[in-house]
Amino acid sequence: MLFLSHNMIFILIAFVVGLSFHEFGHALAAFLVGDVTAKRQGRLTLNPLVHLDLIGFIVVIFAGFGWARPVVFDPRRIRGNVRVGIIFIALAGPLMNLFLAVISGIVLVSFNMLTSSAYMTGLGQFVFYLFLYMMQLNVALAIFNLIPIPPLDGWQILHHLMPRKMYLKTASFERFGMIILLIFLISPLGSSVIGTTTQYVLNAWFRNF
Repeated sequence: MLFLSHNMIFILIAFVVGLSFHEFGHALAAFLVGDVTAKRQGRLTLNPLVHLDLIGFIVVIFAGFGWARPVVFDPRRIRGNVRVGIIFIALAGPLMNLFLAVISGIVLVSFNMLTSSAYMTGLGQFVFYLFLYMMQLNVALAIFNLIPIPPLDGWQILHHLMPRKMYLKTASFERFGMIILLIFLISPLGSSVIGTTTQYVLNAWFRNF
């Protein structure tokens, strides 16, 4: 359980920042395509208190995963092609996580260039491990949310890329999404897919720097 880990502080900070940026990304994208619903609800902010769900935050301590309050948008307010707008909104959350992961990766690479004495200080170690967890968790969040299972962003993207006939036929699939997602998460397949892909991305990053 994460509450027994001495790294819990880094995990929780990375979790709070990652989910706040993720939901802010959705809100910002919705605003950019013409929907002010999220803005009126006060979600167009990086303030974590606005985005976090108390139960979702507590669950991460015990289970290693959690959730935030989802950003609500009104498709009727989207300018231009509605399906393209929805895809843009859905994609914005994972892209925000990847943005944070890249920034964290740049900090880690820069930190590597410092002297060993700087790393050995208490502050140096705190900064190093904070950004290491920030990078790991945000890569994992992006990968997880791009999985095409309702209600994840990956499903919204895939669903709205489908031809109209297939889109209508698969709409009912969303009713079983949470059950399928829960089974996926507790199965070895879920941890294997997310963990292996995350590690591959991290290895690729550090191998190139």
